[in-house]
Amino acid sequence: MPQNGGGRGWTTDPDTGQQVMPNQWAEFLDWLLSDERVPDSAKEWCVERDLNERTVRRWKSDPRFVREWDRRAAELNVHPERTQSVVDALYKQAAQGDVKAASLYLQYIERFTPKRRVVVDDEREASGMSDAELAAELDSLVSGLRSEDA
Repeated sequence: MPQNGGGRGWTTDPDTGQQVMPNQWAEFLDWLLSDERVPDSAKEWCVERDLNERTVRRWKSDPRFVREWDRRAAELNVHPERTQSVVDALYKQAAQGDVKAASLYLQYIERFTPKRRVVVDDEREASGMSDAELAAELDSLVSGLRSEDA
């Protein structure tokens, strides 16, 4: 007959003062967070361990379990290897012409691209010019660029 795992078994680590979940709970959490779950379902997991399926449902609603589950899931999801594999997949799709993948890849790498700040050291400041003065200044700059190209 399947056993009820209950909520007993939590201990307090004497060094850190933090609560430590029972081994079976930790094993279940490892299974929940694994990439390839074997067995496929929580029901099958319970059958293999002679546990009642309601037991793991209670574990999943226990605030201590939920806190640890959230903490470990967040840690797992931002792991550099996982992130890099997603970035690599985006790059491959982008290189094959996938516009959405290219957009996402460029958004990602933009975070690592140094920002450039353009500083114009000029005697005349554009904000103080009239429209006519600004147009004349721009014309002279464009003319100067054209003469350099020739």
